[in-house]
Amino acid sequence: MKKSLLLFGLLTAGFTSISQVTITNADLPSPDDTVMVSISEQYTTIDFATTGPNQTWDYSSLVAANQRIDSFYSVTSASTLYQLSFNNTFTAAEYASDYYRPMAAGALPAIPGGAVTLSNPVYFVKNASSKSENVGIGVEINGVETPVQADTIDMIYQYPMTYNDAWNSRSYMYIDMNPAFNAIFKRNQLRESQVDGWGQITTPYGTYDAVRVKSTITYTDSIYFDLGFGGSWNELTTPQDIEYTWWTNNNKIPVLMIVEQNGAATKIEYRDKKIDFASVEELNQNSETFKVYPNPANNNVSVVINSIDNAIVEIVDVTGKVIYSNAISNTKNIDVSNWEKGLYIVKLTTNNKVSTQTLMVE
Repeated sequence: MKKSLLLFGLLTAGFTSISQVTITNADLPSPDDTVMVSISEQYTTIDFATTGPNQTWDYSSLVAANQRIDSFYSVTSASTLYQLSFNNTFTAAEYASDYYRPMAAGALPAIPGGAVTLSNPVYFVKNASSKSENVGIGVEINGVETPVQADTIDMIYQYPMTYNDAWNSRSYMYIDMNPAFNAIFKRNQLRESQVDGWGQITTPYGTYDAVRVKSTITYTDSIYFDLGFGGSWNELTTPQDIEYTWWTNNNKIPVLMIVEQNGAATKIEYRDKKIDFASVEELNQNSETFKVYPNPANNNVSVVINSIDNAIVEIVDVTGKVIYSNAISNTKNIDVSNWEKGLYIVKLTTNNKVSTQTLMVE
């Protein structure tokens, strides 16, 4: 009997145990979380076809061409106008969100004629125990903040999420750009999702038990605009997106996302750590709101703001842990000599708005 047990142990030694995980809303981001994302351009070599039960997905050869920081801002830090639409449990409870996040470049169309610009678009996300939803967007139309509640809400994920689960979601969005410009954008969207695989995935970030979600997103977009000669509706050609996302426990975002259009990969992103080539300058935003110097810093760093109204400065590491928090009225000098070397995110909250910059400690 002892020999049999020993033989069994020798035969099974070296095998990695793979278990089927269950994803819940606790595995998604929380307000004020930040994560590092790497972007790869290996479009022609990536495999997005292999799936099914008990898979081993090896994407360890992915190489980052660029990086960015994704921030998930608490809806309580949004402007008063946005909060009336997306943080109002009295008259708009179905739109009451947990956080908002920037939309990807090109997510909204350019308006013909150049008379109007759509800038700084953000998603508002509601993360309930049974589902995660895009409940609307915020966008600046010629610099004026405009909240847009979804007429029909897009359900992104349904929980708990396990192999062979499936859900469909139809949503509708209507953006009226008057009075800035006589134009209207409409989007009808169909999202068809299925958890089509489970197993173990390896990326440059690590190895995890995971489930894979395939979401086919079909858009019907149209725009009405009037350049002064009478208006008309025009259909827009928007390619169908097929999103493949690998979800694991406790990682907040998919450890890997691949987007396919017309049979070819068009986007490859994965959760990652800071890579040295990604410069602080490329990642910094909102430098006109406040300044952080010297950057990179060795011993001390100064945060200087242009406003003195109810400002709070926070510094968090790339895992989202708050390293420093204090009120600020003009300039704050901070000792970083004992901090771990690496990338940090400086968050300034003032007048119900949040601005961010990155800080490198060397």
